[in-house]
Amino acid sequence: MRKTTRTEDKMATRKILTAGKLPSAAVVKRLQRFWSRQRNTLELLLPREWPEKNGVIHWRLRGGGSSLHGQVNELNEIPGLSAMTHVQVWTPPSETLLTRATLPTRSRAKIQQALPYALEEQLVGEPDQLHFAYRILENNNIAVAVTAKDRLRAWVSRLADYGLKSSSICPATLALPHDNASWTLAFRENEIWVRTGIASGFAVLRRANIPPSQLTMALQEARTNQNAPSSLTVLQPPHGFVKNIWSTALELPVQPQQQDFWTDAHDVVPAINLLQGSFAPSSQLRELAPALRPAGVMLAILLAGSLCFDLWEYWHLKRTNENLRQEMTGLFRKSFPDAVIQNPALQMSRLLGEMQNKSGGTSSTDLLPLLGNVAPVIQATAQIKLRGMQYSDSRLTLDVTLPDFQAMESVKNAIIARGIQVEVVGANSTATGIEGRLRLGQPARAGT
Repeated sequence: MRKTTRTEDKMATRKILTAGKLPSAAVVKRLQRFWSRQRNTLELLLPREWPEKNGVIHWRLRGGGSSLHGQVNELNEIPGLSAMTHVQVWTPPSETLLTRATLPTRSRAKIQQALPYALEEQLVGEPDQLHFAYRILENNNIAVAVTAKDRLRAWVSRLADYGLKSSSICPATLALPHDNASWTLAFRENEIWVRTGIASGFAVLRRANIPPSQLTMALQEARTNQNAPSSLTVLQPPHGFVKNIWSTALELPVQPQQQDFWTDAHDVVPAINLLQGSFAPSSQLRELAPALRPAGVMLAILLAGSLCFDLWEYWHLKRTNENLRQEMTGLFRKSFPDAVIQNPALQMSRLLGEMQNKSGGTSSTDLLPLLGNVAPVIQATAQIKLRGMQYSDSRLTLDVTLPDFQAMESVKNAIIARGIQVEVVGANSTATGIEGRLRLGQPARAGT
């Protein structure tokens, strides 16, 4: 029997995938032989609410000179699935929050411990129920991806049911092409995906053929931080998309392209892999162990140096703390000479509070004045739903639910009009509307 050549196998593969029917067992074996030669990567684009609900799963094969793609309702419908050893999974962008944090350390153990606290104001949900994956950038900046542990666990478990062990799982926002000078936007069903950087982006609901308010707010924030893009690239704009309307509304050049990010894009390296920490694939680490031995030796040297530095830092901070405590004790003794010193900071805070209460003085940032100012705004907004509130450090934090970002902006402006400074510290799109967090603090200055 004559052996088939690689070219013949490749041509047969393309005919099978364009025939619109499932291949036979003999054809599947031929596909497996062809794909095993190529060292390809199977990429999967998972639908929203999968695996609880079925949906269209897009797949593509990259590498080895091939570029094949298709869509199925079940993973086992992908021809030659059992031959796939390198699997890259792209997850629904709305299931992962992409953000940034600045931490004065590069220790991975310290980063994992600090991230839940550094991002607490942006999170909707308990930190112990969330999984934090990150990538270290320059200048102590850290790109972070936050996903519910149950969601990530469901993806990994369902893939394992089909015998698939993914090498990486990444939000699909980061599958869009990236350009340092431009943001990239793609329309996907009822959502709009926006990639704003190498490891940043977001997804919003698509309501009309006009720019979403969250995109406008993101551009305003980027301009404030002096890192705004020079243009906006729109991939495969839908029917009814008007370039001039978007360009005028965003005050930014808009460049439509007919390129489809999934079928036409080149190989994309995941900027952040969600498979970190307890979700890291241990089998891959065992396979890479021999190649990682030299790096392990270097890591041991670095750890020894880091330990010495940490000991010096501990000694330095301990000495600084002792000096500050002595200074604080002296200041307390000078201010309250008759008091018995036990905890200077706590005692001074209580004594100052007692003095303020005795004098009858109140502050505009006390709880009752803040509630008195914000209550009329909440009562006047029928669409607002107050989910909770917190008060600390002279600031009142409100967790609210609103139908859209325009309503949140209206509430924010109404509170500012009453002379209160307002900061939107978190806003996520959900099926019921926008879940946001507003922080009220010092009286707003004129023009704020």
